[in-house]
Amino acid sequence: MSNHQSRIKIFYDREVDVLYVTRGTPEYTDYVEYAEDIILRFHPETKELVGFTLIDFSRHFANKESDISLPFNIDFHMSDTVDISY
Repeated sequence: MSNHQSRIKIFYDREVDVLYVTRGTPEYTDYVEYAEDIILRFHPETKELVGFTLIDFSRHFANKESDISLPFNIDFHMSDTVDISY
């Protein structure tokens, strides 16, 4: 998978209070309702996890103590060179 395809895209729709997180270009996916308000999205052919949807986003994070556990790990890899010298 190229760097462009693996980039994470995050979109929040205020009107319906839904957060969409997708790896690569959003497209048709299969999905599973993992928990109340959490939908996991999978590539229809490879069954690879490609994103998730969080419904009622602001309700989940209105309290500073709120957190959500999702059934996957995220590995961060730089897709571009960044100067981190101080």
